[in-house]
Amino acid sequence: MTEIPGGGTDTLLMELRDIAGLDVRDQEWFANQVRGRAFRLEGITGRSSDMMWVMRGGSIAVVVNMVAYDEAEYRAQFITAESGTVAHQFAIDRSEQGLNRTGARVVRTELERFLGLGGSPAPAQAAPSTPVEEPASPAQPTTSDAAQASSSESAAPAEVAQLEEPVDPSDPEALRRRAAAEEEALLNRLSRDWLWLRAYGRMFRKDFMVAGESAIFSYKSAGFPGFELDVEAFPFGRTNPEMMAAGVYVNYSHGFDGLNIVTTDESGQENTESVSLQSMVIEGGAIYRLDSPLDNNNRQLRFKLGARYDAFTATENPMLPSTSVISLVVGTRLVLPVIIDAFAVTAQVDVAPVSVFSNGADVFGTDSFSYGFGTELGFVYEFIDNLFMSASYAFRLTRSDFTGEGESEFSESDAFDMNQGLKVGIVYQY
Repeated sequence: MTEIPGGGTDTLLMELRDIAGLDVRDQEWFANQVRGRAFRLEGITGRSSDMMWVMRGGSIAVVVNMVAYDEAEYRAQFITAESGTVAHQFAIDRSEQGLNRTGARVVRTELERFLGLGGSPAPAQAAPSTPVEEPASPAQPTTSDAAQASSSESAAPAEVAQLEEPVDPSDPEALRRRAAAEEEALLNRLSRDWLWLRAYGRMFRKDFMVAGESAIFSYKSAGFPGFELDVEAFPFGRTNPEMMAAGVYVNYSHGFDGLNIVTTDESGQENTESVSLQSMVIEGGAIYRLDSPLDNNNRQLRFKLGARYDAFTATENPMLPSTSVISLVVGTRLVLPVIIDAFAVTAQVDVAPVSVFSNGADVFGTDSFSYGFGTELGFVYEFIDNLFMSASYAFRLTRSDFTGEGESEFSESDAFDMNQGLKVGIVYQY
């Protein structure tokens, strides 16, 4: 059941739970079912397609919904999983406290009749006992209308339409079979659009500067090549629709560079030393999506929480140290179709509120505290079904504050590490 406007939710819940053989869940449980499938709770009862998927995924036979018609009257609605629309509706008095005990008993009696539990079963599509005068809301379709509409929709909804055959609401076994079939159809939908594989070619650029009381170090690279691989998966929803919004992600990038260091020995002779440089970032964690695989579009809104290891390594040399930073990462990503669904702009923001400067920290100080942020802007274009071309610009900045004295005369130092670059690649959605 849903929350009753004006009060009386607990009164109705207690009354309905007295019905023998009926499993009644409260409004909080229903709200969790809606949010767990990444649907918006507000106005859910007016969106038949969303209601249908929520009810089928949660094995819900009937939702009892109370609509505040005016200050003196409710409209009690019984919504079924068959079409996600109102199958039975009737008027009921509203008191100053909302729905009172007498009204709750009337709802109970009507529900027992509707399900065939306490008397002659009411037809599944019975006409409302009072004229339906819902303000500013479209008329609800009948079961036959919904079936006709389903036959003209795309292939995915058509799979569900095959299940919509008349079922006697007084037959518990038939209802269980229907719920199992609907659950299977939903899981079949959720077995698609759950995995994203991304591969990019990248150009990296790194700027690293450390300034202390008596020493300064600065390194600025030219652009150097590399690659990036990314996996994003939502496997839990394939077996449990309530978990379809939860997933995991892993990201790995690697860049290759090199430079020549010229030094002068005691005799004044110059020596050239070749140094191999590598930039490596690996990140992984949990991800949560507000978009749904049932939406049939490319819009995405996702949040992540993970850990990142960012390393810059150099072969042994007298000037350029190897460094690494370990960070907690919180971020969000938006993919928004523009003009056509196949083309979308992408935006991503990451924040690293807590970081630890690991390798190389003793060069610049005895203790350190690091933090940072990053952003990425770009676009994706679906040129073949489930295959996208992607391009973007990424920027990440990490600041580290050191205390104490480090090697090479560094003391009370501040470090700034900026990484940026362009990437172009392919995205595959399974």
